[in-house]
Amino acid sequence: MELKANLIRPRPWRIGVDCDNVINNLAESIIDVYNKDYNDNLSIADITTYNMRQFFKNVSPDKFCDYFMDKRVWDNIKVLENCVATLKKYHDLGCEIYIVTATAPQNISSKSAWLQEQLPFLNMYDSLIVIKNKQMLGRGIDILIDDCVDNLVDGYYHKILFDYPWNRHGFESYGNIHTLYQKYRCKNWNDIDKAINTIMKTEIGIEIYL
Repeated sequence: MELKANLIRPRPWRIGVDCDNVINNLAESIIDVYNKDYNDNLSIADITTYNMRQFFKNVSPDKFCDYFMDKRVWDNIKVLENCVATLKKYHDLGCEIYIVTATAPQNISSKSAWLQEQLPFLNMYDSLIVIKNKQMLGRGIDILIDDCVDNLVDGYYHKILFDYPWNRHGFESYGNIHTLYQKYRCKNWNDIDKAINTIMKTEIGIEIYL
């Protein structure tokens, strides 16, 4: 694959990647532990809004937050299929890969260590960006892959939305999305690979559903 030269910015492509539910299956792992704790049958299909806490009826808000650092959750967490191979492919092609995640301060060290183990071709000292308002990245990155619609709207980067039940409704209510930075909806990392390839070949993002 030959990367298309960018006439606007004479530098490598910069790809930002969310961590939770994009690189890994965090929500699925939390649900599995929660179901065992409370003998419940919650599933990913039940989580229809990004604020997933409301669907865990048996736990208080504070107790729910504990799941994000629960050792049982992280012991069972998995990297999504073809994620590592895709990121390494674009890294080896000369792209700059950044992990862009919002996380509690007390979780940064363990998450960074986990990411370093899964993505050894990256140096988390250089590649990990912890930030909640991802639009602040501005034009510092060229592509952002995320499962939260709010992180894509109004960002001046190409948008790849990782498809989940919690982001299938409400996107149409957002307006004024720059025509050069439309979003792609992808169901897996094979779709993401195709979307990145298309963006790099055409430079202009188009509204497609893979």
